[in-house]
Amino acid sequence: MKLKPLLLILAALLLALFLGSPFVAVHEMRAAARAHDAAKLGGYVDFEALRESLKRGVQAKLLGTERNEKGEPSPGRALGAAVAGALLGPMVDVAITPESLARLLQGQRPAQAAVEGAIGTEAKEPELETGFAYEGLNTFVFSVKPKGSDDEPVELVLQRRGFFAWKLAELRLP
Repeated sequence: MKLKPLLLILAALLLALFLGSPFVAVHEMRAAARAHDAAKLGGYVDFEALRESLKRGVQAKLLGTERNEKGEPSPGRALGAAVAGALLGPMVDVAITPESLARLLQGQRPAQAAVEGAIGTEAKEPELETGFAYEGLNTFVFSVKPKGSDDEPVELVLQRRGFFAWKLAELRLP
């Protein structure tokens, strides 16, 4: 008789940990970014998947086939995207680092975050508007943008790795 309430409490605790684990991962990533701890932040990132998703996303933008547009790209866009694609791979590989991700988490725009110097070059961290959403049991989206900005937020997509662990695997540019 007394075992049943204990099992219910244990099941509720496991469910809370399961559903709350991406919030903990995002909190830890942001704390690592604020502390300028690139190694800790890098532990939360699947760099290979992140770089590939960014290359695909930029290529789609160049072709005009991102989420909001439909139809076939024009021949000029296709040629431009092909030329840019040849340069894109090495640029993304160099630009996606723990330091640049830390700057994104601190509210900098993607282009600015990719080219600036060391983490924390700003005098004070800007106020941020953030959002959180599950896109499925194994996909969690954290969005961030400077407070009061009219820009679309940058979306950082985390994928579940195991039962409680999460890794940043996709970056959706505005």
